[in-house]
Amino acid sequence: MHFYRRWQPVAAISFDLDDTLYDNGPAIERAEQWMLAHLRSEYLATAMLDKPRWLELKRNLLLEQPALRHDVSLARRHGIQAALMAGGMAETKAAQEAESVFAAFLAERSRIEVSASTHALLARLAERYPLAVITNGNLDLAQARLADYFTLVCKAGEGARMKPAPDMFRQVQESLGLAPEQILHVGDHPETDVLGARLHGFRAAWLNERQQPWRQLKLLPDVELATLDELGELLL
Repeated sequence: MHFYRRWQPVAAISFDLDDTLYDNGPAIERAEQWMLAHLRSEYLATAMLDKPRWLELKRNLLLEQPALRHDVSLARRHGIQAALMAGGMAETKAAQEAESVFAAFLAERSRIEVSASTHALLARLAERYPLAVITNGNLDLAQARLADYFTLVCKAGEGARMKPAPDMFRQVQESLGLAPEQILHVGDHPETDVLGARLHGFRAAWLNERQQPWRQLKLLPDVELATLDELGELLL
């Protein structure tokens, strides 16, 4: 644990999810593989859809509709629909099938591994502090067995822009009725988490399990954590 600022007690904690509370890479990779295999096997319209074609389709979609960058769920549903329509499926049918495929993708994507120590830490913290989520992702917290720890969940989309934009930080502050400096945001990403929190007045705990150099940070956090368990040492 390394302090960059004099520590002051906080009244609430917000958490990033992906790569903070669990390793997100394997879940996303597995879900993407499932989605592409399902689209190839179940629909003639996407029988030739492989990963390079899917990535090209996503890039083109985001160029055409930049606002989708702030909503990963909507972007994926639109992408699936666009792939089906490009293969000849009618728009209404493609929209229906895209919803079905996305629901199954989300279930697969939400099969994550959260360590017993992280569950124990969240349970202990939740007894003492209001806990919130601020995430750019779309994890189903109930399926991931994380929902019970949090009093508030803010996800990018539906008008809320992705971190480091202020939208979700303001939602948390206003919902909890606290000054921003009373809230500690915990996350792994130097820009979306550390910069986002500091720009909007939150305290910042940088989870740096990968030992990234601090010089890449645009603003310094209040504290750097080598492991999530150190948060217990700091706050409990």
